[in-house]
Amino acid sequence: MKLILKNLSLLFQKDLLFFPLLEMKDFFKKHILRTYLLDAGFVLVLGIFLLYARFKLSAFLVLINSYAPQLDSIDSNLDAATAELLTNNLDSITNNMYILLIIVPIIVFLIYFIFQGASFYYLKKEKKYLIYFFVTSSFSYILFTLLLTKGINMPLSLVFLLIAYLTFLSYIEIKEENYMRLLKKSYVMFPVFFGYLILWIISLSLFLMVILKYAIDDLSYILFAGLGLLVLFGVSYYKILIVKKFS
Repeated sequence: MKLILKNLSLLFQKDLLFFPLLEMKDFFKKHILRTYLLDAGFVLVLGIFLLYARFKLSAFLVLINSYAPQLDSIDSNLDAATAELLTNNLDSITNNMYILLIIVPIIVFLIYFIFQGASFYYLKKEKKYLIYFFVTSSFSYILFTLLLTKGINMPLSLVFLLIAYLTFLSYIEIKEENYMRLLKKSYVMFPVFFGYLILWIISLSLFLMVILKYAIDDLSYILFAGLGLLVLFGVSYYKILIVKKFS
């Protein structure tokens, strides 16, 4: 634990945190505000889409459940046409629900790529950066999707954590020699990555609480929203520090 804290402290050296006033103003205009808006946009668009997807899935399930008693009450031998019509309608609804289940993770990844890809790109501004971002992120996302579908799985979780870490390094450096330099400093970079991951988890958890509290008309959602935005600002600031320090 002491080693991790010591390595993380390298990020917060005086020359990175305490800029002269004019430099801080320029730094904010060029990086902080844009990064924060992109991160906030990612959370907002992701939240809206997931709520919409949940609503559509719930509607499909209600329709499917409504057909069950109708099918049970029909004698297929006496009213074959009606039974066939209901079965076809049920199959159509089920197919649409499966299509939605396939589309949702794809759109979630595209939302991540658009907002987080742009966020890192504006910090790096390197040629073909977005292509590298898309390819490397896709591997981590596929493992993350498998992890969600298979439930708690320690070996798969460890593999995902490793791939996510390697992906994180590629966000900072896409050139092979610089990437390997970062990889050799894993005793520093892994705690940095873990801190970044924890900040995102806290931020997203707070915004999830906003949705849950709002759904039950609990005014404490305002408090959670404020905390979520505050932690999200920390995510954006931490991201910029990482890129500035290790690029």
